[in-house]
Amino acid sequence: MTPSLTKIYIQKLKNTLWHLPKSIFYNFYFRFPSKRLTLIAVTGTDGKTTTVNLLHELLLQSGVMVGSISTLGAKIGEKNVSVGLHTTSPDSKVVQKIFKNMVDQGVTHAVVEVTAHAIDQYRFWGCHFEVALITNTSHEHLDDFLDMPRYINTKAKLFIHANHNILNKDDQSYPIITALSPKNIITYSAKEKANYQATDIQLTPTKLTFNINKTKISTDSNYLYQVSNILAAFATSQVLNISPGIFKKVVRQFPPMQGRREEVKNDLGIRCIVDFAHTPAAIESTLKTISATSKGKNIIIFGATGGRDKSKRPIMGRIVSEFSDVAIITSDDTRHEKIEKINEQIIGGIDQSRVKSKKFSYYNIPGRQDAFNYALKIAQSGDTIIACGKGHETTILHGNTEYPWSESEAFRTAFRYRNQNNGTI
Repeated sequence: MTPSLTKIYIQKLKNTLWHLPKSIFYNFYFRFPSKRLTLIAVTGTDGKTTTVNLLHELLLQSGVMVGSISTLGAKIGEKNVSVGLHTTSPDSKVVQKIFKNMVDQGVTHAVVEVTAHAIDQYRFWGCHFEVALITNTSHEHLDDFLDMPRYINTKAKLFIHANHNILNKDDQSYPIITALSPKNIITYSAKEKANYQATDIQLTPTKLTFNINKTKISTDSNYLYQVSNILAAFATSQVLNISPGIFKKVVRQFPPMQGRREEVKNDLGIRCIVDFAHTPAAIESTLKTISATSKGKNIIIFGATGGRDKSKRPIMGRIVSEFSDVAIITSDDTRHEKIEKINEQIIGGIDQSRVKSKKFSYYNIPGRQDAFNYALKIAQSGDTIIACGKGHETTILHGNTEYPWSESEAFRTAFRYRNQNNGTI
């Protein structure tokens, strides 16, 4: 047995002997609060948080008492509740406690992010979902799931018992999930015939418009990947009897989220964006949209997390060299890995022919604040700087220590630094 297969076998034992009994215990301890909630599950590699946030706002605007659990934390109505650092789907004890609080406060519906790890570790055991939807699947967490088929098959388990299953026909997960024969399949697509199909997609520097069947959608969130997120949310909204009028109103001015497409205002004429994009697919989608909607250079600040899937690092390097003008490779949550090694692996994937032809350039700047400072030094009016990977997070993890961190504040510090040094370092 290879070391990777041994790791999976040990994890399965731990899931069965520890995580499952713990989840069962806390369901009984909190008296199965999920049974008194209409649950909507959102899984996928990218777009989960955006879709959860959109569905939460749609239900709220429809007069429904709603809660949510996502990477941004938990919400009960409009109140925010922390679920811990670097957490998407919390531990089963936290999940059941939040559900209990929701029920106690009169919440009737809950929208939750459900990761592959959460499914594998039975964190939502005992929960029956009215709707389960998937956004997409791409290269992520292969250090734990070994390969894409195992990763997708884990996510596919979510759809076996849900009442309505909303699937992305454009995604590689579609045939795998449908092979399980889940009931009440509803499909969406931007490429082929589906129950909810996007057509006439138009992207401008200020908005994104398209049709979902006969419904005209217009949104100020002008990123192409939003087509898929909005399709998934629209299909769900129809199951939940949310009126198309409310849907159109909510997406017209897309609900803002900290660390997701968050613009940091300045008087330099430079578009500065904070985004959580940290997978190869998310970075590619984001850079493609920025390239299509901006006139100046596109500068990306990014890194890769330590102690996680190393195979995606050179892929990220290749993508940024193909879809950006300048990349500044820096630190993310390094954990116990050396930043020099992480960045070396990213750089190993860069298309050097684009460097030689001067179509692309990159800088290796390990200090994340130094990277922001340098980006502002080289940027000119009309350029776009996008900082990827950290998004809304309030700390950066080096070794065992969580240091305070804010991407938006890093931009503001860089603005001040530029002003103090007249644009020089």
